[in-house]
Amino acid sequence: MLKNLDYRIKNRLLLAGALLLLILSWPLALRKTSDAIALNHQLRLKNEDKTNLSYNPAYLNQKGRVLEQLVSRYTLDSAGWKNDLWLKASGVASAKGISVSYTPDPLKSLADTGSTKTLRQSISFGGDYRKLVALLDTLEKMEGVGFVSSAKFEREKNMNAEGGDKLHLKVVFGGRGDNEMKLQ
Repeated sequence: MLKNLDYRIKNRLLLAGALLLLILSWPLALRKTSDAIALNHQLRLKNEDKTNLSYNPAYLNQKGRVLEQLVSRYTLDSAGWKNDLWLKASGVASAKGISVSYTPDPLKSLADTGSTKTLRQSISFGGDYRKLVALLDTLEKMEGVGFVSSAKFEREKNMNAEGGDKLHLKVVFGGRGDNEMKLQ
């Protein structure tokens, strides 16, 4: 039937079919798309002034609580911290079969901001690698010892007839001092 029609009639039928398809597709698909685009545009305009989370009061409250928890966890009594750290660290190390070597370093305050001081202190441990890593994990989780600011593994070659190498772990602890007293 279409073979017998003139090309002018075919073009008119093609135009009519395209127009009918466009009219049918509007309520089925295109309207939902245009509504979604308009809603997206409205929401972007509303949210433009709220893109910075620092102005959100709920975010500021949550951030303040988290910072207070961190500060309180790492706040130390600088007068008794030296002894507490030594007792706790040596107790955990001896329970794991690790030797402790404490030589007081001339480490003083890292930062002095008025009434607060950032303190640090180092302790060296000796043992095998697995025990030292387990000890480091335990020390990081302990309360009242501050935070582990650095950990350095060193291997000492043993040239004796015993053979083998000695592994040492030097851990530097830090904390926020709440006292005016400095470490010696």
